[in-house]
Amino acid sequence: MHRLAVFVIILLAAAPLAAQSQPPQTLPEVRGLEEAPPPPPTHDITQVDPAPLGGAIAIPLTERDRKKLKKYEIPELADCRQAIGSQRIDGRLPKPLVDYSMSTSAVYQRLSIFEGGLVVVESRGAGGPIRKKVIIPADALAIYLRTISTTALATVHSGELSKPRDTRGALLRVYDSKMNFVERQFDPMATMPKTLSDQVVLMQDLMRAIYLDRGLTNSVAGYMPKAGDQLVGDDKKIYQVTRVVSGKIVELRCLSNPTTIYVDVKDLYNYFIGTPGAASR
Repeated sequence: MHRLAVFVIILLAAAPLAAQSQPPQTLPEVRGLEEAPPPPPTHDITQVDPAPLGGAIAIPLTERDRKKLKKYEIPELADCRQAIGSQRIDGRLPKPLVDYSMSTSAVYQRLSIFEGGLVVVESRGAGGPIRKKVIIPADALAIYLRTISTTALATVHSGELSKPRDTRGALLRVYDSKMNFVERQFDPMATMPKTLSDQVVLMQDLMRAIYLDRGLTNSVAGYMPKAGDQLVGDDKKIYQVTRVVSGKIVELRCLSNPTTIYVDVKDLYNYFIGTPGAASR
């Protein structure tokens, strides 16, 4: 029994050494994690939005806005995706969730959030009109809807608010699941109750981030050009693609003056807004 016990102990001690001597095994799933991510989706000219008449890509950022933007934590656009093509859900238009608009004597701005995370913004004023859309991820949408809701807005009494003036006004409207809505109109420059201010600040920051973006919110991003396609530049002029060199460099000719420019395919969204449409009139 004593000799058998010694033999068993020797076997147990040797087992870890035997395991260490085995060659390491490569796991397929680990190897897969090292693979490069798939390239971003691309589209042709039919998926590029018409440019608004006299439109612009983005608005410049003032120092005051830059400081204000850093003050609040907002969902970034990094996890958003382009709103390319039809945004119908089960064949119908997406239902509205939140609608915010603000106007002064110089500018009109509006931001609307729809189910599915679709966000549409519009601005009219100095610098030309801007129209953009993007799809925010579900977790970002949930962040907004936790603060902006019919329940929260209903706690804000109209008597607490300064009424809109002739030269400026704002409206926040929030829908519930049955398409009933609560709305409040107010002077955007006046002091607001905290509950309303929290909701308005979120909308203003999201609007500002989208206005300043020159990538995801521009349907020219991801566009693969072909000879004959026409694009509206940020300079308000219309350009026609004459050729694509080696699938990388795009040659474009201005239709209103004898100018030819060359742009890298991946940089087109920095210089062009969309297709002619209204801009051709």
